[in-house]
Amino acid sequence: MMDPATNKSGGVVVGSEKENEVILPPPTPLNPVPSLPVALRIDNEEQLLSLLKTDPFQSKGGATTTTTGMMTESSSFRQLLVFGTESLRTLLMRQVLSNPHTRTFTNKKKNWDSHNSFPLPKGLSLVGTRILSNAMHTEGIRTSTDTTAEGSAEVSLKGQSSWEDAIIDVDVVTYFLRASDLSQTQNVIKRIKSWKKTTKTHHRIVYLPQPTALVHKMIHSTGLAANPNVSVHRLQLDIFPLEADLYSLEYDDAMKEAQSEGTPSTLVATVARSILKLQDVVGTIPRIQSLGPLGEDVVRKMLNLTVDEYLVAPNQEEAHPGPVAGGDVAALLVLDRRVDYITPMTTPLTYEGLMDELVGIDCGFIKVDINTINPEDDDAAEKKQKEKTDEEIVALGVNGSDSLFAEVRDQHVEKFGIFLQNQAKALRESHQNFTSKGKNRDLTEIHQFVKQIPVFTQNLRSLTNHIHLAELVKAFSEEATFRERWQTERSMIEGESCYDFLEDLVACQYPPIRFFRLMCLQSLCAGGIKSSRYDALRRDIVQTYGYEYLFVLRNLEKIGVLRRRETLWMDSTSPFNSLRKSLILINAEVNTVEPDDVSYVSSGYAPLSVRLVQAAVQGWRGKEDTVLKELPGRLVDVTQHYPPEDLSTAVKRPKGPSLGNLAADRGAGTTRKPTLMIMFVGGVTHMEIAALRYLSNRPKFPYHIICVTTKVINGSTLLRSLSSTS
Repeated sequence: MMDPATNKSGGVVVGSEKENEVILPPPTPLNPVPSLPVALRIDNEEQLLSLLKTDPFQSKGGATTTTTGMMTESSSFRQLLVFGTESLRTLLMRQVLSNPHTRTFTNKKKNWDSHNSFPLPKGLSLVGTRILSNAMHTEGIRTSTDTTAEGSAEVSLKGQSSWEDAIIDVDVVTYFLRASDLSQTQNVIKRIKSWKKTTKTHHRIVYLPQPTALVHKMIHSTGLAANPNVSVHRLQLDIFPLEADLYSLEYDDAMKEAQSEGTPSTLVATVARSILKLQDVVGTIPRIQSLGPLGEDVVRKMLNLTVDEYLVAPNQEEAHPGPVAGGDVAALLVLDRRVDYITPMTTPLTYEGLMDELVGIDCGFIKVDINTINPEDDDAAEKKQKEKTDEEIVALGVNGSDSLFAEVRDQHVEKFGIFLQNQAKALRESHQNFTSKGKNRDLTEIHQFVKQIPVFTQNLRSLTNHIHLAELVKAFSEEATFRERWQTERSMIEGESCYDFLEDLVACQYPPIRFFRLMCLQSLCAGGIKSSRYDALRRDIVQTYGYEYLFVLRNLEKIGVLRRRETLWMDSTSPFNSLRKSLILINAEVNTVEPDDVSYVSSGYAPLSVRLVQAAVQGWRGKEDTVLKELPGRLVDVTQHYPPEDLSTAVKRPKGPSLGNLAADRGAGTTRKPTLMIMFVGGVTHMEIAALRYLSNRPKFPYHIICVTTKVINGSTLLRSLSSTS
C-alpha cells in the first residue's frame, strides 16, 4: 500500500510517480486526515484492476492460487462478472472502480445511473454483470456503450433468461464472493459443474478479503481444485472509504459470526488487519481503548499481529524504546456492538437516517424510481399508467461530495424541510438578481456569472433531488403508525412496559421485522420480558406469522437481544435502567432545530454508544461502578510501545491520561484539533454517525472524529443478519 509523502510546497502527495501525484486538500472537521481516503481508494482500485486485467489462461501459478501477482496482465479476453450479492456489486462497481465523490455526468439534467449501468475504466472487455443469488432477474449483457469525456464506458444491462444462452464467446467468468456466506460458494460450485458451454471458459473465484479453510475444503471435496479451468484467488479489499470521515469493512454478518461458539477468528482477524492497514497510512495510533469482549479480542489480535510483524522484519529501524510518538490519529476507541444493541432498534429522526429506514442506503447509494427524483408531468404520468410500463430504477449517490446533502443529511426532520425551502428561495433570488431587467452589467460581472453557471446547475439539480426525497421522508415520518411506533420506543427506553401494545401489533399483522425490533427493544430496556408475557407473545407470533418464526425467536434469544425473564425481578433492575440515569440518555428538552446535545438525533434519546464516547473522552473516573460494571466485558486501555507488546504485557503498564487530557497535550500550540478514530465492531447506524459528526464539529469537543465500522446498519438489517430470516 502506498504511503503519503510531503512535496516541497508542504502539500501532501499520494503516489510515487509524478504523473500520478495527487495533491490533497487541507484538513477539515469532516476530512481530518485527507491522505487516508485517497490512499485507500488508490490501493483498492489498483488491486481490483490488476485482477480484472489478469488473463488466467496465461497464469504461471497453477490452477489454484491465492495471489494475482504471478499472472500476466491482458485486456484481450471477454469477461463476465458475477457477484455474490447486489450489495457487493454496488460496492466494487460504484465505490472501487468509480469514485462516486468525483463522478461527473455529461447530461445536464442527470446525476444518476440506471441501477444496472456502471462507469468503467478503459481496457476492460466486460460483457456485463450478474448477481449470483438472482441470476434470472435484471442482469445481463452489454447492449450499448457510452464513452464519457473522461474516457470511461457505461455498461448497460438487460435481463436474460439464462446464463449460457445470453453469453457468446465469454472467455472468463469472474465470481466475487464473501467466504462467510457458504451458500455463495455452494451456488458457484453448482453452476460451474452445470456449465454447458462448449467453448473453453475459465472460472475465476475471488474471495473478499480471503477464502477460509472451510471454503478451500468445499472446493477440494468437489474436485474443482484439480480443474485447470478453475482458479481461486483472494482480493485483500478489507476497508472502503464511504466518506472522508466514514470507513466500512462491508462485513455483512459480523454479529452473527461473533455469536457463534468459540472465538470468531475470521471477523476478529479481518478487523485487526484493517486497523493495521489504516495505521500504514496515518501512522501508529499511540493510545487504544476498547469496550466489550469483541473489542478486546480485536485489540489483542491487532497487538499480536504487530508483534509478529516486528519479529519477522529482517531489518529493524533504529528507535528508542518507549511509547510511540504517533501520527495523524491520537487515539483509537474500539466498541463492541453488543455494548449497545438498543440504539439500532430505535428509529432515527435525521434526514439520512430516515432515508435509510425508508429506501435503504447501500454502500453510499440509494435505488429509487426515477419518477421520485425526476417526476413527469400529469399527461406523461397518465399515459404511462395506461400503458402499464415498468418504472425505471436508478442509483443515486448520497455522499459528502454533494455539498447540499452534506449540510442537510444530519439535520432533524423538523428542520430539513424548511432548510431545503430556504435553499430553493436563495437560488431563485440569486438568479433573479442577475437577470433582472434594468440593470447594466459590466464584462467582469458577466464573466463571473458565466463561470458560476455549472455550479448553479449542479446545486439546482441536487436541490431538486433532495426536495423530492425529503417529501417522501417527511410523509413517512408523519404517518400515524410511525408516530405511534416512536412514542412506544420512547416509553420503552424510559422504563415502561408495553406488552399490551406488542400483542395488539401481532393481532394487526404488523410487519414482522418491525415487530421484532420493538420486541427486542422492550427486552433490552427491561432486562428481559416476563415469562408469562413472553409465552403469550410467542404463541401469537407462531399463529400470525408462521412456525418458521420460532427459529427467529431462538436465534434472537441466542445472541442476547431477546430474553425471557423467569424471576420476579422488577424492570428497574435492568442494566440499561442504571445506564440511562448515569449517562443521562434522555433529554426531553433538547432543541432539535438548533441542537445543543447529541440527543437531537431522535428527539430526546442520546445514543448509548455516543454517550460512552463522551465518557471515554472525559475519563472513566467515577464511572467504574455506575457505567462500566453494567457493560459486557471490561475496559481495555493500553498505550502502544516500541518494541511492540502483546495485550497481556501492555495492560500491566500504568494507564495514561484521559483521552481529553491527551487531546489537550496533542493540541497544545495549535488551533487544529487532534483526531479520534472510533471502530464499531458489529456495525454503526446513521443515527450514531450524525451524533458523532455533531460532537466532532463542536468547538468544546477536543477531537475530530473518524468513524470506522464493519458495516453501516439499521435495526432491520441487523435483525435480518442475526435471525437469518427477513
